[in-house]
Amino acid sequence: MSISFPKELANRKQWICWRLEPNTKDGRDSKIPYNPLTGRKASSTNPNDWSTLDDAIAAKEQYLYTGLDFVFAKSGGLVGIDIDHCRDKNTGELSDTAKDILERFPSYTEISPSGTGLHIFYKGEMPAKGNKNTKTGVEMYAHSRYFTMTGDPLPGTPDSIAEDNGALAWIHENYIKSKKRSGKSKKNRKNFKLEPLTDEEILEKAQTAENHKEFELLWEGKWQEAGYPSQSEADLALCCMLAFWSGKNKEQMDRLFRNSGLFREKWDTVHHASGATYGQETLDKAIEVTENVYSRESESVIFEHEGRYYRTRGESVYPITNFIIQPVEMIVSEDETQMTADLITIRDEIYRQTFMTTDFNNIQKFKNILNRRTISLGYFGSEGDLELLKGYISEMEWVRKTGVKALGIYEHGGRMVYVSTDGAIEAGGNIVEDIVQLDKYKSITTDILTFEPLTKKQLIMLGEWLLSYNEPIKTVSVMAWVAGCFIKPHLKKSGIKFPHLLLVGEQGSGKSNTLERVILPVFSCSKIRASTQVTAFTLMKESASSNLIPQLMDEFKPSKIDKLRLNALYNHLRDAYDGHEGVRGRADQSAVTYELLAPIIVAGEESPDEAAIRERSIELLFSKKDLKPASHRQAFYKLCAKADLLGSFGRSLLDIALRVSVAEAEKWYEEAKSEISDEFPSRIVNNLACCYAGLSLVNKLCEFLNVTWAEVFPINKGACIRYLQNGVQEYLLDGGSNNKTIVEQTLEIMARMKLAPNQDYTFDKDGKVIGIRFCDVYDRYTKYRRDYAITGECLPYNQFLKQLRQSDFFIESNKTMRFGNETKKAWALDFSILKERCDVSGFEITDIEPL
Repeated sequence: MSISFPKELANRKQWICWRLEPNTKDGRDSKIPYNPLTGRKASSTNPNDWSTLDDAIAAKEQYLYTGLDFVFAKSGGLVGIDIDHCRDKNTGELSDTAKDILERFPSYTEISPSGTGLHIFYKGEMPAKGNKNTKTGVEMYAHSRYFTMTGDPLPGTPDSIAEDNGALAWIHENYIKSKKRSGKSKKNRKNFKLEPLTDEEILEKAQTAENHKEFELLWEGKWQEAGYPSQSEADLALCCMLAFWSGKNKEQMDRLFRNSGLFREKWDTVHHASGATYGQETLDKAIEVTENVYSRESESVIFEHEGRYYRTRGESVYPITNFIIQPVEMIVSEDETQMTADLITIRDEIYRQTFMTTDFNNIQKFKNILNRRTISLGYFGSEGDLELLKGYISEMEWVRKTGVKALGIYEHGGRMVYVSTDGAIEAGGNIVEDIVQLDKYKSITTDILTFEPLTKKQLIMLGEWLLSYNEPIKTVSVMAWVAGCFIKPHLKKSGIKFPHLLLVGEQGSGKSNTLERVILPVFSCSKIRASTQVTAFTLMKESASSNLIPQLMDEFKPSKIDKLRLNALYNHLRDAYDGHEGVRGRADQSAVTYELLAPIIVAGEESPDEAAIRERSIELLFSKKDLKPASHRQAFYKLCAKADLLGSFGRSLLDIALRVSVAEAEKWYEEAKSEISDEFPSRIVNNLACCYAGLSLVNKLCEFLNVTWAEVFPINKGACIRYLQNGVQEYLLDGGSNNKTIVEQTLEIMARMKLAPNQDYTFDKDGKVIGIRFCDVYDRYTKYRRDYAITGECLPYNQFLKQLRQSDFFIESNKTMRFGNETKKAWALDFSILKERCDVSGFEITDIEPL
């Protein structure tokens, strides 16, 4: 092994090994120390676990440990300085702190295993009172600690360890010693002291106090504006204020007054037979008349000392934790904040915990977080102490980031970014540091960032298979909808509603294979819920966790799902499409709202029995006959064999979507509307336009890779748009241009009931008008639905008649017509229009004689 160390380290029997192992408590990798000779875990305080450098190197090579550790020993005469995150891994550039220390006091310095930190060694004794400062990132150790050693010296630094010539005291004073809070924890407050205010702190506090306006006028010398009849009275008033803030420190009061606008030559004029000057006399008087003084103790009721937080109350000081907090990051969202921090116990154990602001609402919630992964963390304070601790923590120096609830694409900092719990990227894969998804809302997940974008050659290979594994009417619709998901966030910002995808068909028809082997790999996700198991809460929570990756449900069979679950699912499908929020009540009578964002895919053997749900969807009907062509099967097998290409396809669509502006996506949508038949209902036009925009995103991917659509796909773009429209017309609208209304569906069912001609219904002499006596028929219709388990909406009688009046085939509600040998009142409907809309052939009985 070629690693070498300074003789001051190499000759000591203070070496152990370490191995990177997963922590069973939180799943993160940890550096576990081992005794080189026994193979057991090593302690930083037990010299029996330490060995020579040669032994450690031999053990590392033989037992494949990750690396070596040097342990600092009591009275060992060596001190180590650990500076975190002070070196750019790529450029080697050092932080100002690291530069300042090494320029003043150069010594042997190693680059840490991460490449971003430094370890500096000095010969000497460590100063007392503290060994780390979370704000500066500098730590100092002389015993009971080990450094992971790399043998990788920082270029330009000495190859030997320097003697302490004031370095340790200087580093401690400037980078370790707390400037704000210090003190000793004693049970009696009389023995507990805090540092007095500096001149700068006095001025800062005085200028923000309740009487700050008066202070500022006096400080500037404007005593008349402050309302004093003479300057001498103003001098005394300012000195009294300075006496309060300085704790009657006469020297500090004098120094500050001389810098004020009230200072004049008279201040140093002898004003008394004793030789006292005017200034001295004024200061003495101010000290005499000032009863109360400011003390940090009255303000800093929480403080850190020797690895704990303490609370001061009255004459007592008591600990409230057995740990301190080292901030990692604070993620701030619109309505809550998430804080991730390292909790360091008094035994130097480190536990990374994530808190929400609500976790500080009461002691029980706070303790639940502390006990999440260990029993080593303790809180001993009251509810009031917890509130004060929260305020103390909030004043720490945090790395602040913007938090979002849903995984997906956002406008941030003037560009589009993709955000997840693992971080954020912009177009091209560049990391965005200041925005992240809150852990609390993680539900829908994806591994999309683990894939590399497609190359030109890979896209050409994949393009033919994507449109050939089934009939084009289905493959084109699937690709268009899937690609549209990547710009759904763009469309939403323009107020555009995005359709659901319904995959319907008999068992073995290919719908499940399409979902699992084609669609899911594009999004690099695998989480699918059975429709029979969903609840309103799970639907809302999952939908709110992504604005890009779909929410997936299969086993959709309305006839076999209980009514409560089916209603919850239908409500969710309506609300998610329309952009409504989901609302869930709590036991304490408060309400939680969920923004329903995720695209939705539903797969099953049946379509939703509500027309309103189907109109909010792109519906595809799969059949076994579509799988018979050998070319379809071959393309599908190739897709399955190259699932990684589908993952890269999704990664490429994501990257292109990050390059698309909201205005460009809206332009694609508007272009589509001009090419879609105006015979379709407006909701259908909207859904098709969203899919067209998805095809435009795919086309932009082709342009980005310098390849034409025709070079990639076997179907030209114009034909793809026609296939989209044909799919809607064939599967959703049953060959027509409109979906059936509830009234039309009701009349279809009545036509199947074998109603009695010339008794329940009749025709006029031309057969163009049908008359139906709904007052005799409707009760039988509702019974027929129950007897034959017909699902779907069933309107109350009055509502049915009310909606019937508004239909364009309604003629008259009280028309006199011949029923056999009798004349009766009936509802007259235009039968020719009705036949165009729905299947009412059951009314056309040939043996009815025209009247």
